[in-house]
Amino acid sequence: MRKKNSCKLIIPPWSDFDPFLLSHILSFLPLHDQLFVTPYVSRAWLTATLDTLFHNSILDLVFIDELDDEIQRLRFTHLLRLAINRYHGWVSIHLPRKYMLSYFAMVYIAERTPMISSVIMPCDVALHACLVHTSLLYWENLKVFKARLNSHEGLLLQQLADSCKNIVELGVHGEITEKEVSSIIEGFPRLKILDISESTLCHKALSLLLDGKLRSLRELDILHCSIVVHTLLGNLLNLL
Repeated sequence: MRKKNSCKLIIPPWSDFDPFLLSHILSFLPLHDQLFVTPYVSRAWLTATLDTLFHNSILDLVFIDELDDEIQRLRFTHLLRLAINRYHGWVSIHLPRKYMLSYFAMVYIAERTPMISSVIMPCDVALHACLVHTSLLYWENLKVFKARLNSHEGLLLQQLADSCKNIVELGVHGEITEKEVSSIIEGFPRLKILDISESTLCHKALSLLLDGKLRSLRELDILHCSIVVHTLLGNLLNLL
């Protein structure tokens, strides 16, 4: 009799699964599973999870605002720490709107992302200068910076000018005084785009911006700005 050949189905291990395809599959899972289940299956699944959450050119930390409780946020920051120690290809950081990172977390991120060229802070959130002062020392290649400033933290622009010489796009919102404008003019000679929309600035600060000293400037956005005009008549009317 002729012996029949037995066919065995050979299933390759998960470690041999295509990493890109695995990461794509994991992206369809609920967030809870990506945080608490898939990283524990194997090292390959941990890497795929990190790829799903973090592996692109933008380190999007706004994602942490979507987490429901502190346990999820702690798990996210743990995976973030692993990702930061593995990857070095980020060119932009988007900071969260609701969740405020600690000073030490900001320094930890900055130390390991020296090639960052863009930092974006949601424009409806006032940035605490102490959180980024030290970080700027590591981001010497920064070209784009956007944030809302607190009125008592005017030194941030000076710190930015001292540490980051290559800024070409700047977006600052809040109370813009002559001091801030002087810091912009003196500190960012290569500036091409300046966005101070929805800010409050005095007429002298505006005049200083428009006097042509920013020779490389190609775009100035002052949309919805409030211009404060200080005149003797205005002061007298305020006293009545």
